[in-house]
Amino acid sequence: METRGFDGEAPYRRPSDTRLRSAFPRNRAHPTDTAAAATRDLSPDTATTSAGRTATAPCFAEHLREELILHRRDLTGDRTAVRARNEPQTTEHRVVSVGRPLLARGRSGPTLAPDERFVARLRTPGTDDIALIAGTATAGIRPAAPGGPATVESDAATRLLLR
Repeated sequence: METRGFDGEAPYRRPSDTRLRSAFPRNRAHPTDTAAAATRDLSPDTATTSAGRTATAPCFAEHLREELILHRRDLTGDRTAVRARNEPQTTEHRVVSVGRPLLARGRSGPTLAPDERFVARLRTPGTDDIALIAGTATAGIRPAAPGGPATVESDAATRLLLR
């Protein structure tokens, strides 16, 4: 199953702030309904391609939910969006489904000696760290028990943006 690319975003780059803010509540129903239909009607292992990435239907549905959460926060700053960005399932999705592919793609960028590796910890007090580890042959991102110095410390909602 293939969906459209990013071409649908073009109309939202042109209007004024006021028009954009009023369009969001009206237009959020379409992706929400699409995600619900995918979850309801497709097998959990059905591959879905969108904007050049392939994911399972449940992963795609979660990604749509998170996009709406992120943009709701951008537009409204309300507490519902902040609470939703703090949910463990949101962090899990960002680490596994978003962070790992991005880290693998970016691994070719830095030049490291064969025995060197890059380690970073994204920390939110009271939760597991997100550990990023990259070397010349491997790269990984995973939840990890807090330990050692934090590279960046923030609230969970902000940490999602750093993925």
